[in-house]
Amino acid sequence: MKKYILTLFILFNIVASCDNTETDLIGPSYDRSTLLKNWYNQHINIGLSVFKNKVDMVGEMIDLIKSEKSIASLVKLREEHLTAWKAWQKIEMFNIGKAEEIYFKSKMNVYPVNTARVESNVSSGSYDLSNANNFAAQGFPALDYLLYGIGSNDEEILEKYTNDDRYLDYIKAVTDEMISSSEKVINDWETYKNEFLNSTDNNATSAVNLMVNDFIYYYEKGFRANKFGIPGGVFSSVPLPENVEDYFGRLNSNPLALEAFDAIQAFYEGKNLTTGVTYSGASLRSIITDLDTKEGSDNLGNKISEKLKAAREKIVKLDQSFVNQIQSNNNKFLQTYDAIQEVVVLLKVDMLQLLSINVDYVDADGD
Repeated sequence: MKKYILTLFILFNIVASCDNTETDLIGPSYDRSTLLKNWYNQHINIGLSVFKNKVDMVGEMIDLIKSEKSIASLVKLREEHLTAWKAWQKIEMFNIGKAEEIYFKSKMNVYPVNTARVESNVSSGSYDLSNANNFAAQGFPALDYLLYGIGSNDEEILEKYTNDDRYLDYIKAVTDEMISSSEKVINDWETYKNEFLNSTDNNATSAVNLMVNDFIYYYEKGFRANKFGIPGGVFSSVPLPENVEDYFGRLNSNPLALEAFDAIQAFYEGKNLTTGVTYSGASLRSIITDLDTKEGSDNLGNKISEKLKAAREKIVKLDQSFVNQIQSNNNKFLQTYDAIQEVVVLLKVDMLQLLSINVDYVDADGD
């Protein structure tokens, strides 16, 4: 009896030990090492550096408007805000490492902004921007509201800044949080870089698998659903133009979407994030094209590329303001959503199967 119990105990521990050991997935061999190097050098490192510089410029313009409170300084602040917002579109998909740990994207770009929460924070002068309840009251959408939405014209907005220092104080606090978060992510990459580049296994926590999943999740949720599906009314009974990115600025929702889409295409095609020049070595497209035995337009690598081009052509033809587009011709907006959606299945099903990578998130439809 004792021998029987001892045998069961040993078997239990063997099984438990196996459960705690991550097993590599069986699949095709491809150059994961070069792929990771290209992602870091051609996308992540460049994108974060550019973004940090642009956010720093927003901080400088806030110091300027706090000192002179003029229409000219307001215009300059808005320009730098938009430039930094565009730079953010290039890196939002890289929700890995420290960025995921500190909720980087939630602090930068949750929209629609909670204007009531913003006003409450401004009024009280007491707030904790690290609290999740304030994610929708900070970042670019909060600045969009504070730079465009607190008055009916520039003079009224400037008057609020002049009569109540708490508005500019809050703008500065929000921007300081953005700068601080950016520094944390960039500094962490100094140590995380080697771990990232050496994580070439094929398992759920390896860098390639995490990055591919983050890329697809961003395309499906951050881009397709947030920028098009939700405001267009795909997941509701009516359109929701108030949920458009850049709702208060009004004229930049299309340019922001195009910046994001260009980053998506660059990541897939294997092009430098800033120059758009195709780099040597592995990219998602090159690997998928090589792995798929079909040729020509039937090849999955080529098929995804063509569908992405078709989706971009639809976006370009939309109004500069998605609010105007939804209100004037929402069918055209929804047709663009449909073109974007056609890529989702190719990425999430066909591409993942070819790469032998499991999806690691719950379906974003209906969010």
